[in-house]
Amino acid sequence: MKPFYIKFLLLVFIINTSCEDLELQPENSTTPETFYTTVANLEAGLYGIYDALQQSGICEIPKFEGMSDNCISERNFLPDITAYAAGEKIVATGTVEDMYLDNYVLIQRANLLLDNIDDISGIIDSEREVIRAESKALRALSYMRLVYLYGGVPLLETFTDRSETLQVNRADRSTIITFVLDEFESAAAVLGNFPVADGRMTKQAVLGFRAKVLLYEARLGNISWLEALTAINRAVTEANNGGHILVDTNNPTSDYKSLFMESNEGNKEYIFSVRNSSSDPAFSYLADYSWSSGHQDMYIHQNLADAYGYADGSDYNPADDTYINRDPRLSANIMHEGLVFNGLTYDGTDNGGFVGGNSLGTVTNLFFHKFITTDYSSDFNEGELDIPLLRYADLLLMQAEALNETAGDGYTPLNLVRDRAGLPPLSGLSQDEFRDKVILERRLELALEGQRWFDLITLGIADEVINGIQEESVDIVRAFTPGRSELFPIPQTEISLNPNLTQNPGYID
Repeated sequence: MKPFYIKFLLLVFIINTSCEDLELQPENSTTPETFYTTVANLEAGLYGIYDALQQSGICEIPKFEGMSDNCISERNFLPDITAYAAGEKIVATGTVEDMYLDNYVLIQRANLLLDNIDDISGIIDSEREVIRAESKALRALSYMRLVYLYGGVPLLETFTDRSETLQVNRADRSTIITFVLDEFESAAAVLGNFPVADGRMTKQAVLGFRAKVLLYEARLGNISWLEALTAINRAVTEANNGGHILVDTNNPTSDYKSLFMESNEGNKEYIFSVRNSSSDPAFSYLADYSWSSGHQDMYIHQNLADAYGYADGSDYNPADDTYINRDPRLSANIMHEGLVFNGLTYDGTDNGGFVGGNSLGTVTNLFFHKFITTDYSSDFNEGELDIPLLRYADLLLMQAEALNETAGDGYTPLNLVRDRAGLPPLSGLSQDEFRDKVILERRLELALEGQRWFDLITLGIADEVINGIQEESVDIVRAFTPGRSELFPIPQTEISLNPNLTQNPGYID
């Protein structure tokens, strides 16, 4: 794998954008000076930043599930994630390296645009500021991902060439957090509640991401819960102003599932998502996890299925061994025995049932159902659903958690999410009991969306949860090593090229 600055230079001037409405493509060019000379190319450069969201190291969100208690990654296909999830001291290669490098591809594309944006003539100032704000917000989103995966990382605020990257140091974690918060705040001051074009950043999106950073920091004890709650309330208000709601037609068996169907793309619950077509890497990998392909890079834990209670709100008893009368989100998220897909009833065996399906099925007899539509063929590289990075339901659960931690009443937002699933409202819980319920609700509602790992780490419960995993159906070790497993290692390719980069604790021989 090439270091990020080389990878970026190979990609930045030839960008094949396919984000549905984000279709403008930059013309071939050789230098920033010749590329950033027209308004059309400025807009194309912006779409190139959005296009970077589709890189596999940024949006292959199920791979984050394989590090959590929701899924088990497959060593033959995801050796680095599998080894990391087993508590091994790994060298950053494969996916772990991609997550670092691909985020810097986005950052460098944003830096290049921001370095040249003021040199473009013939553009209305207000339009220039919107493009600047969106570029900053997208860059902040990548730094947000990096800081919670790797800790302090090099902070590049301008386009950085090869000689400079060989000298850069890691910024302190707190410096990255402050930068991210400030960039989101700056973007929010410019952006409106409705996107300039479908799929682009809005005020409520950047405030939602900013609120999530502050939620994480409050969990970690770095800021007060009141500060986090204030930011979350602000994000919820702006989401309401932008017309975002829970998709709820009083049909629990279909409302939740409909969120992740192609026929309902652009629904009002999605605050920000990555827009895709069938050829985009950010989506095609998802079909790998469907029963239709029979090809699994990752297996769903039985304990995730067992976490879903009964439809009456009571806890599930595994001794019942049934999927009948359960929380409807179970069947919406997980393909299990008895479900019908494309006219076929899944019989609970490990391999896909379609002609041409791969023999590499799931050893837990559970497949992804979320994001998997009946439009798929047996080709596990097909599919074009958008990937949600922030939903209104997530904001409501963030609000419920923060209200509980500040001695407030978090029942209203929590019960809104439960009601959509047809579950009875909660009441009369202690603060600790409520905390447990809202964290469980996050697991059930946001399952397979790449959120669980970050919750485990920022809540400080990864050690207890991961080391407590028991999966009798598969012989795979899971372990969490405190003091090391909280972060990925910095890619060794970067450290070898730059002596100023230091490795994260626990990864040095």
